[in-house]
Amino acid sequence: MYTKGAGIQQPVDNKIKSKIEELVYAGVLNVEEMRRHLNQFVTHELFGDSELPPKTNRRFFPTDVDIRNHIYIAARKQQHSTMDQANVKCKVTQWQKEYPDDKFYFRPFTDSLDEDLPSESKEELGNVLGDVSMQPLKDMARSLLSCRLLFVHQAKWQRRLMERYGNEISLLDATHKTTRYAMPLFFVAVKTNADYQVVASFVVQDETASSVEEALKVIKEWCPTWHPNAFMVDYSEIEINAISKVFPGMCIRCSTLPHR
Repeated sequence: MYTKGAGIQQPVDNKIKSKIEELVYAGVLNVEEMRRHLNQFVTHELFGDSELPPKTNRRFFPTDVDIRNHIYIAARKQQHSTMDQANVKCKVTQWQKEYPDDKFYFRPFTDSLDEDLPSESKEELGNVLGDVSMQPLKDMARSLLSCRLLFVHQAKWQRRLMERYGNEISLLDATHKTTRYAMPLFFVAVKTNADYQVVASFVVQDETASSVEEALKVIKEWCPTWHPNAFMVDYSEIEINAISKVFPGMCIRCSTLPHR
């Protein structure tokens, strides 16, 4: 027997969390759609003919904030599985031995810092990772930056082309949803005497100005003479802001109109 108001402060039941993870894997990412599935699950599978708890019971009827948080957590688990990251780390180690003159930077994703965040902060976690104005959230975003996935690669021949041609005009091109995990993939290209060539590439966990800025700084450390006269990008405030931080005063030209 459940009394009215009981369970308001209770955490979400583990069976509900597992169901959310299962549904996220099946492609359910909308809060309202997730709630419909969860209501069916609670009514027909968890309780069946038993008396249902009141809708105020947060353990079995999570709030929109709860559902949004657990969708985010489940999606991140699937995007950055420990096993896949371990495989990438092994491949990077192998590539470094096979191509000692190439440059590789790989930092796996970890939840270690996120685990201690208060639940009210996690509600906005997806929006906090980029450029934020509120200082407490900015500090949290900066601390979390250290545990976000980042992979940067530049071959020896790419570095040579960047040193030779990169100080005229460089291009930053974002390729979306072409990888298994649909993580943002970026290419840095330069105009050579023959055609355009990719001279560096990187994958970031979140398409935010801070993530792109960090990757560009890694490339600039590898090629300290790289300081183009101009940068060509798609009309993206994220890319523009990131480049402006790495190359203050840079002339940035947009190849497309603003996205509407």
